Amino acid sequence: MIDCHGTGSAAAMAFRNEDRAMDTLPAIRFVTGALNVNYLAPTPQGVELELMGSFSEIKARKIIVDIVVSANGVVCAKGTVIAVKMPQSMAIKT
Repeated sequence: MIDCHGTGSAAAMAFRNEDRAMDTLPAIRFVTGALNVNYLAPTPQGVELELMGSFSEIKARKIIVDIVVSANGVVCAKGTVIAVKMPQSMAIKT
């Protein structure tokens, strides 16, 4: 979840920086360049999880997102995602 939340948040920030709606083309996609996760407490099943992210670095091709995962008010994990902009040449051609 930390990985997906990080790359999705990076894409959302890139759209925002370009003053574009997220459903406009061409799509902006990010992939994981690095992922670091610290597991701090067991994550219970069957409860709502809260993920809170913050941006620690925003550049045109690289965005770093710090994410905290909590369950029932207890921090279960903290992670950092280095998200790298995916080149258009890697996009699926339709």
